[in-house]
Amino acid sequence: MSSFMRAAMVTAAVSGLVLLSACGGGDGSGKSDDIEGAKDGKKSPSASPSSSASEDSDAPEFDFPKGFRVVFEDDITGDPKKDEVLRDHEYATKAISLSYAKGDPDLPVAKRYVQDAAGETFRYNLKKYRKSGKVSTGTTRYYNRKVELGKKAAAVTFCESQRDAFAKMVDTGKVVRTKPSLSDFTSVKDIMEKRGGTWVVISSSAKGSDEKCAR
Repeated sequence: MSSFMRAAMVTAAVSGLVLLSACGGGDGSGKSDDIEGAKDGKKSPSASPSSSASEDSDAPEFDFPKGFRVVFEDDITGDPKKDEVLRDHEYATKAISLSYAKGDPDLPVAKRYVQDAAGETFRYNLKKYRKSGKVSTGTTRYYNRKVELGKKAAAVTFCESQRDAFAKMVDTGKVVRTKPSLSDFTSVKDIMEKRGGTWVVISSSAKGSDEKCAR
Protein backbone atom coordinates (compact mmCIF):
# COMPACT_ATOMS: atom_id res chain seq x y z
CA MET A 1 0.00 0.00 0.00
CA SER A 2 1.06 3.62 -0.22
CA SER A 3 3.08 5.13 2.61
CA PHE A 4 0.22 6.26 4.81
CA MET A 5 2.39 7.08 7.82
CA ARG A 6 4.94 9.27 6.09
CA ALA A 7 2.66 10.51 3.33
CA ALA A 8 0.28 11.93 5.90
CA MET A 9 3.06 13.86 7.61
CA VAL A 10 4.66 14.98 4.41
CA THR A 11 1.65 16.65 2.79
CA ALA A 12 1.76 19.48 5.26
CA ALA A 13 5.52 19.45 5.55
CA VAL A 14 5.96 20.29 1.90
CA SER A 15 3.13 22.79 1.55
CA GLY A 16 2.99 24.53 4.88
CA LEU A 17 6.08 24.23 7.04
CA VAL A 18 7.76 27.23 5.46
CA LEU A 19 5.11 29.33 7.16
CA LEU A 20 6.66 28.37 10.49
CA SER A 21 10.26 29.02 9.51
CA ALA A 22 10.35 32.48 11.04
CA CYS A 23 9.21 31.29 14.46
CA GLY A 24 11.44 30.47 17.41
CA GLY A 25 14.76 28.64 17.70
CA GLY A 26 17.17 31.48 16.97
CA ASP A 27 20.40 32.16 18.85
CA GLY A 28 20.26 35.86 18.18
CA SER A 29 23.05 35.77 15.62
CA GLY A 30 20.74 35.96 12.60
CA LYS A 31 22.65 33.09 10.97
CA SER A 32 20.72 30.12 9.67
CA ASP A 33 21.78 26.52 9.92
CA ASP A 34 23.50 25.13 6.85
CA ILE A 35 21.02 22.23 6.55
CA GLU A 36 18.32 23.03 4.02
CA GLY A 37 14.92 22.88 5.68
CA ALA A 38 16.30 23.05 9.21
CA LYS A 39 14.15 26.06 10.08
CA ASP A 40 10.98 24.55 8.68
CA GLY A 41 10.06 22.75 11.86
CA LYS A 42 10.85 25.55 14.30
CA LYS A 43 8.04 26.64 16.54
CA SER A 44 9.07 27.87 19.97
CA PRO A 45 11.44 26.93 22.81
CA SER A 46 8.46 25.50 24.71
CA ALA A 47 8.36 22.59 22.27
CA SER A 48 11.61 21.20 23.67
CA PRO A 49 11.38 18.01 25.75
CA SER A 50 11.79 18.08 29.49
CA SER A 51 15.31 17.77 30.85
CA SER A 52 14.47 14.46 32.50
CA ALA A 53 13.37 12.95 29.19
CA SER A 54 16.33 14.33 27.26
CA GLU A 55 18.87 13.11 29.80
CA ASP A 56 17.52 9.56 29.78
CA SER A 57 20.09 7.59 27.82
CA ASP A 58 18.16 4.31 27.99
CA ALA A 59 16.66 3.10 24.75
CA PRO A 60 12.86 3.40 24.68
CA GLU A 61 10.78 0.23 24.52
CA PHE A 62 8.37 -0.31 21.64
CA ASP A 63 5.58 -2.76 22.35
CA PHE A 64 4.39 -3.30 18.78
CA PRO A 65 1.14 -5.22 18.39
CA LYS A 66 1.21 -8.75 17.02
CA GLY A 67 1.61 -8.74 13.26
CA PHE A 68 3.36 -5.37 13.14
CA ARG A 69 7.08 -5.06 12.36
CA VAL A 70 9.53 -2.23 11.65
CA VAL A 71 12.79 -3.24 9.94
CA PHE A 72 15.85 -1.00 9.61
CA GLU A 73 18.82 -1.62 7.33
CA ASP A 74 22.17 0.18 6.85
CA ASP A 75 22.32 1.37 10.45
CA ILE A 76 26.04 1.86 11.11
CA THR A 77 28.28 4.45 9.41
CA GLY A 78 31.32 4.25 11.68
CA ASP A 79 31.04 7.96 12.44
CA PRO A 80 29.98 8.37 16.10
CA LYS A 81 28.06 11.60 15.48
CA LYS A 82 26.18 10.25 12.48
CA ASP A 83 25.44 6.98 14.25
CA GLU A 84 23.99 8.94 17.18
CA VAL A 85 21.65 10.76 14.78
CA LEU A 86 20.64 7.48 13.13
CA ARG A 87 19.96 5.91 16.52
CA ASP A 88 17.52 8.63 17.54
CA HIS A 89 16.07 8.77 14.05
CA GLU A 90 15.24 5.08 14.37
CA TYR A 91 13.55 5.78 17.70
CA ALA A 92 11.54 8.63 16.14
CA THR A 93 10.45 6.50 13.21
CA LYS A 94 9.50 3.62 15.47
CA ALA A 95 7.52 6.05 17.63
CA ILE A 96 5.52 7.16 14.58
CA SER A 97 4.98 3.54 13.57
CA LEU A 98 3.86 2.51 17.04
CA SER A 99 1.41 5.41 17.14
CA TYR A 100 -0.18 4.27 13.89
CA ALA A 101 -0.21 0.64 15.00
CA LYS A 102 -2.06 1.58 18.19
CA GLY A 103 -4.06 4.47 16.77
CA ASP A 104 -2.76 6.71 19.55
CA PRO A 105 -1.39 10.16 18.60
CA ASP A 106 -0.38 11.03 22.16
CA LEU A 107 2.18 8.36 23.03
CA PRO A 108 4.93 9.87 25.23
CA VAL A 109 7.67 8.36 23.08
CA ALA A 110 6.26 10.07 19.98
CA LYS A 111 6.06 13.41 21.76
CA ARG A 112 9.67 13.01 22.79
CA TYR A 113 11.12 12.21 19.38
CA VAL A 114 8.74 13.96 16.93
CA GLN A 115 8.21 17.64 17.71
CA ASP A 116 7.32 21.07 16.34
CA ALA A 117 5.66 21.11 12.91
CA ALA A 118 6.45 17.45 12.28
CA GLY A 119 4.78 16.46 15.53
CA GLU A 120 1.72 18.63 14.99
CA THR A 121 1.20 17.35 11.46
CA PHE A 122 1.79 13.72 12.44
CA ARG A 123 -0.74 13.88 15.28
CA TYR A 124 -3.34 15.71 13.20
CA ASN A 125 -3.20 13.17 10.39
CA LEU A 126 -3.12 10.17 12.72
CA LYS A 127 -6.32 11.41 14.36
CA LYS A 128 -7.96 11.56 10.93
CA TYR A 129 -6.65 8.08 10.07
CA ARG A 130 -7.90 6.64 13.35
CA LYS A 131 -11.27 8.33 12.91
CA SER A 132 -11.65 6.41 9.65
CA GLY A 133 -11.56 3.25 11.76
CA LYS A 134 -8.06 2.12 10.80
CA VAL A 135 -4.73 1.27 12.39
CA SER A 136 -1.62 -0.01 10.64
CA THR A 137 -0.28 -3.54 10.48
CA GLY A 138 2.29 -5.58 8.55
CA THR A 139 5.96 -4.78 7.95
CA THR A 140 7.52 -1.44 7.03
CA ARG A 141 11.17 -1.33 5.92
CA TYR A 142 13.65 1.55 6.05
CA TYR A 143 16.90 1.54 4.11
CA ASN A 144 19.54 3.66 2.36
CA ARG A 145 19.68 6.03 5.32
CA LYS A 146 22.21 8.83 4.94
CA VAL A 147 23.11 11.62 7.36
CA GLU A 148 24.20 15.17 6.58
CA LEU A 149 25.47 17.04 9.64
CA GLY A 150 25.08 20.79 10.02
CA LYS A 151 26.03 23.23 12.77
CA LYS A 152 22.74 22.93 14.63
CA ALA A 153 20.75 20.32 12.74
CA ALA A 154 21.06 17.12 10.77
CA ALA A 155 19.29 15.82 7.70
CA VAL A 156 18.47 12.14 7.35
CA THR A 157 17.48 10.92 3.89
CA PHE A 158 16.15 7.41 3.44
CA CYS A 159 13.78 5.07 1.64
CA GLU A 160 10.61 3.59 3.04
CA SER A 161 8.89 0.48 1.73
CA GLN A 162 5.32 -0.37 2.68
CA ARG A 163 5.07 -3.20 0.19
CA ASP A 164 4.18 -5.47 3.12
CA ALA A 165 2.33 -2.88 5.24
CA PHE A 166 -1.45 -2.52 5.27
CA ALA A 167 -4.34 -0.84 7.01
CA LYS A 168 -6.46 -2.85 9.44
CA MET A 169 -10.06 -2.07 10.35
CA VAL A 170 -10.35 -1.74 14.10
CA ASP A 171 -13.97 -2.91 14.37
CA THR A 172 -13.58 -6.11 12.36
CA GLY A 173 -9.85 -6.81 12.42
CA LYS A 174 -9.93 -7.13 8.63
CA VAL A 175 -6.64 -6.33 6.89
CA VAL A 176 -7.12 -4.17 3.81
CA ARG A 177 -4.64 -5.69 1.36
CA THR A 178 -3.66 -3.86 -1.81
CA LYS A 179 -1.85 -4.84 -4.99
CA PRO A 180 1.91 -4.12 -5.11
CA SER A 181 2.73 -0.90 -6.92
CA LEU A 182 5.34 1.84 -7.14
CA SER A 183 3.31 3.80 -4.60
CA ASP A 184 4.60 1.39 -1.95
CA PHE A 185 7.97 3.19 -2.05
CA THR A 186 8.73 6.65 -0.68
CA SER A 187 11.91 8.67 -0.39
CA VAL A 188 12.01 10.86 2.71
CA LYS A 189 14.10 13.65 4.16
CA ASP A 190 13.78 14.32 7.89
CA ILE A 191 15.31 17.37 9.56
CA MET A 192 16.49 16.70 13.11
CA GLU A 193 17.67 18.97 15.89
CA LYS A 194 19.46 18.01 19.10
CA ARG A 195 17.62 19.04 22.23
CA GLY A 196 18.94 18.18 25.66
CA GLY A 197 20.96 15.25 24.37
CA THR A 198 18.22 13.82 22.13
CA TRP A 199 17.93 14.23 18.38
CA VAL A 200 14.30 14.93 17.47
CA VAL A 201 12.51 15.15 14.10
CA ILE A 202 11.20 18.68 13.56
CA SER A 203 10.18 18.56 9.89
CA SER A 204 9.79 16.06 7.09
CA SER A 205 9.43 16.04 3.31
CA ALA A 206 9.01 13.17 0.90
CA LYS A 207 8.51 12.00 -2.66
CA GLY A 208 6.02 9.21 -3.16
CA SER A 209 6.22 6.51 -5.81
CA ASP A 210 9.96 7.04 -6.05
CA GLU A 211 11.69 4.65 -8.44
CA LYS A 212 15.00 5.23 -6.63
CA CYS A 213 13.59 3.41 -3.62
CA ALA A 214 11.83 0.62 -5.51
CA ARG A 215 13.10 -2.89 -4.89
